[in-house]
Amino acid sequence: MTTSRARRLRQAAAGFALLALATGPAHAEKTLSDYLPDDLETTLSGSYLAALSATRAADVDAATLFFEDALSQDPDNPMLLDRTFSMLLVNGRIQESLPIAERLILSSDANRMGQIVLGIQALKDKNYRESSTRLAKGDRGPLANVTASLLAAWAAQGQNETDAALKIVDTMNGPEWYGTFKNFNMALIADVAGRQDAALASIDKAYQTDSASMRIVEAYARLKARAGKKDEALKALDTYTKTSPAQPLIQKLADEIKAGKTPAPLITTVQQGAAEVLYGIGSALSTEKGGDELGTVYLQLGRYLDPKSDLITMALGDLLQGAQQFDRSIAIFQQIPKASPLRRAAEMQIAVDLDALGRSDDAIRQLKRLVAANPKDFEALTSLGTIYRGNKRFLESADMYSKAIAAIDPSDPRNWLLYYFRGVAYEQAGDWEKAEADLLQSLKLSPNEPQVLNYLGYSWVDKSINLDRGMAMIKKAVDLKPDDGYIVDSLGWAYYRTGHYDEAVGQLERAIALKSDDSTINDHLGDAYWKVGRKLEATFQWAHARDMDPTPAAKERILAKLAHGLDKVEESKVASATGNTVTDATMGADQTPVTVPGSVTVGEGDSLWKIALRLYGNGELYQKLIEANRGKLRNPNRIVPGTVLEVPPAP
Repeated sequence: MTTSRARRLRQAAAGFALLALATGPAHAEKTLSDYLPDDLETTLSGSYLAALSATRAADVDAATLFFEDALSQDPDNPMLLDRTFSMLLVNGRIQESLPIAERLILSSDANRMGQIVLGIQALKDKNYRESSTRLAKGDRGPLANVTASLLAAWAAQGQNETDAALKIVDTMNGPEWYGTFKNFNMALIADVAGRQDAALASIDKAYQTDSASMRIVEAYARLKARAGKKDEALKALDTYTKTSPAQPLIQKLADEIKAGKTPAPLITTVQQGAAEVLYGIGSALSTEKGGDELGTVYLQLGRYLDPKSDLITMALGDLLQGAQQFDRSIAIFQQIPKASPLRRAAEMQIAVDLDALGRSDDAIRQLKRLVAANPKDFEALTSLGTIYRGNKRFLESADMYSKAIAAIDPSDPRNWLLYYFRGVAYEQAGDWEKAEADLLQSLKLSPNEPQVLNYLGYSWVDKSINLDRGMAMIKKAVDLKPDDGYIVDSLGWAYYRTGHYDEAVGQLERAIALKSDDSTINDHLGDAYWKVGRKLEATFQWAHARDMDPTPAAKERILAKLAHGLDKVEESKVASATGNTVTDATMGADQTPVTVPGSVTVGEGDSLWKIALRLYGNGELYQKLIEANRGKLRNPNRIVPGTVLEVPPAP
């Protein structure tokens, strides 16, 4: 049975790309000798090819080492300079990238990333005038422009030129999304300069534009509280908490303000302000399709400017996790200090990484330690439930979700996901009554969740109950998420289950176009093709599904359909349900040898199926005709009358 599956999707394309590789497995620092046999000397071509191979394997350490070695043998090669520079940035080896940046701008003064990195290095060293000079150079696109301009503004503030700094930001021209960065940074610059009124005016604009950004909310609340407007500060924090995932930094700030403490400014130094620019852009890039590589570089540069920023470290760990670089992600999360408010979040993410690496037992132990420290830690309980569910320990999974539900407000609409997860666990465990109740409760809390509509609607149709309502739910899910191949597949399969085979074919073909690499969708389309008489195409889809690593049970059924056809497999299923025994003989295998001619001429209206049925008494043997006549059949579905086909002996 097809189930609704959540898939993390990237969104729009990134503004521009710098690197061809984001990250790779984490391990202790290595040298070339770790990758080479004893006493083997490197060559330019060998190191270059090894670097490319490591790049394809997502091994950043090896790729960097081999690019460095190749560059040492051909130091003026512009391509090797650029690739080595890129790899060093991805690795966070910023200091080592600086000499290469100098060489890059010598060969091309307009090298935008080289100038930006050198400008950042000067800013870190408080050489603000040089930083401004560097940042004013280089080619400019929208992303490079906002980066260089905001960093240049902080460099101006480092020279105590606040008016100039604010003017640089205020006069930036670019896409609409520039506005949020402009107002936020103007507020921070004015705050560092001690201009409270100007800071409040700018942060008000930023908050009105984007009240869902954690950093804008935090800066807004800190400024308001320091201005004596604690009620406004707490209201903003409370609103954010009600609509966003729990954030320990927001909770800590709220506790401080409630306790009567005056919070510190969000940013206190120029270096922190510049790091905030890189953090904001890097985090934004990480949500864009294709933005992982450049997002990694921005966050690494942010850490270079502000090594003590736990928030940037967490963002980098999250980015690596999203890029499925789980070993590296763990290594980053482990750098969060134990005393940090973000340490617990880091430990949660380490558990997620461990599970993704197949170390589920280690992940479970890690989460159990968190639960032992706080039995009402609903996030740790939820993660435990999800790991149990992923390992098919469905009853244990449901138990963890139940404990998580008991720890939170069950009427909060945001908790629809917990009921959905528990419903899936119960359904997989075979307890449909409890599963149905949870799925309905999930929809009650959030009526327009495509995942839940799809799962419950499909389950009803598959069980031949509540057919009209179930079909309506699936159609609604498709309307809400028309580009989700799994949900479109559910609609196609629902049509199939209700006997609307032509409609099923249309929807399943669309599902294949959206998600061509899924075994279940290919299998479903094969069944639908069979029902509308497109039997050759059916076998193609089944063969495709067979080769896509289906579950053992699904593969067994696919192989049976390939061997005997869908009709016989369904007859077998019915016979098994009624207690009859079905053998290969009853599935169409006549044990008496059949005499056939050595060749046959295709007539009007003939198909390979009809010819096989006429010659062998079994249309499913058309595949033997295909195998014997591959050179004559360009399209087995369209055979030309008058074609002479070779006829192999009957089995």
